[in-house]
Amino acid sequence: NLAKAQEQLAGASKKVEVATGKTEKANNKLLKNNRLLGNSFATLRSHMLLYSFAMSMGIKQMIELTKHSTKVDAMRLSFDSLTQSAGIASGTLEKLRKATNNTASDADLLTQANNALILGVATSSDQMARMFDVAQRLGRALGRDTASSVESLITGIGRQSRLMLDNIGIIVKADEAYKKYAKKLGKTVDKLTDAEKKTAFLNATMEAAEKKVQALGEEQLGAVDHFTAFSAALSNAADVIGKKLTPTLSLAARVYGGLIDDIIGANPEVKKYGGIIKDLENNQAELT
Repeated sequence: NLAKAQEQLAGASKKVEVATGKTEKANNKLLKNNRLLGNSFATLRSHMLLYSFAMSMGIKQMIELTKHSTKVDAMRLSFDSLTQSAGIASGTLEKLRKATNNTASDADLLTQANNALILGVATSSDQMARMFDVAQRLGRALGRDTASSVESLITGIGRQSRLMLDNIGIIVKADEAYKKYAKKLGKTVDKLTDAEKKTAFLNATMEAAEKKVQALGEEQLGAVDHFTAFSAALSNAADVIGKKLTPTLSLAARVYGGLIDDIIGANPEVKKYGGIIKDLENNQAELT
């Protein structure tokens, strides 16, 4: 019996020794993975600190400037092409600035000028300038900014939208406009072409707008207009600065793009996260 008990004790001791070996092996692996994970987090932290530092230095803001500047340049190119196709003389943008008392940025003016040309609302620089002037004055009377007021007039005429025109206090009935124009041409309404209907609506809208502007009296610029003009000037200046910075910051954008790729997984250290975490889970299973 004693010999048998000693044999059982030896077997139990051997099992304990094997279990202890496994535990020690698992612990060593766990320590190694913890060290690797710590190194990976240190690498990620250093990249994040570098990225945060760059952002705090205004890189992001400058990139936004260049992005907006490139959009304005694209609109300017489109504007030049559209005016040439429509046979409109150069210098239109300057007329629009003067018509709106410089209360809209070049970006806003180009947006609505291109809108007018695409919709076929204006056929000359003088006509477009008058539309912008009228829209600004009517919008001011209703507490609206220049950009949204011009958009309401241009889009309202181009799409014959009473809702858009109502934004600046203009009410036009398409049927009445068609009848009046058809009578002027000596034909019936059903004989009007789509182009003639568009002209009829445009004429009626501008006639109604001019009457309302006359009722407002002589244009008087106030403090709000001066502040708005200042804001527009700042926007234009930002576009000029953005254009100057574009070559340099386009390179910076590529560099920081690569840095972000490193952070989200391109860096070999960061790629180890998934494997390390899985090993930790397996080690935990072995220990339990």
